[in-house]
Amino acid sequence: SLSSPWAVALQQVVQSGAGSASQRWMVTSAVQRDPKYAALTQSDIEHFRKLLGEEGVLTDPDAIAPHNRDWMRKYEGHSKLVLRPTSTEQVSSVLAHCNARRLAVVPQGGNTGLVGGGVPLFDEVVVCTARMNKVVALDPVSGTLVAE
Repeated sequence: SLSSPWAVALQQVVQSGAGSASQRWMVTSAVQRDPKYAALTQSDIEHFRKLLGEEGVLTDPDAIAPHNRDWMRKYEGHSKLVLRPTSTEQVSSVLAHCNARRLAVVPQGGNTGLVGGGVPLFDEVVVCTARMNKVVALDPVSGTLVAE
């Protein structure tokens, strides 16, 4: 938010006339949610429960919390829903529904990135692939593994 210590410090840089153009741009251009994306509804959540089962749909804030921040606890997101498919077919069904409804999606693997790319900025649906752990092929010679 623009009231964070970071934003306040950059605002001071802008007001003083110091700092780079990119620092001034970051303060003066607050990121806003694109209105072309739909808001998640209870109907969407029920649809996902039918697709993935109860274990595949997280709505509890405590269960969602690790998905709303990166592993370094540097970036914090605001998703209200984490989907945990177990197959590529389920991923395809989830994404088809999100596309039809214009729901924004953030994919997550291990959520170990260093730049916050796997953290939802607004209310995006998080699609976590952690349960997709079936071994499809193993090549012991090259040491490669293909997982679903």
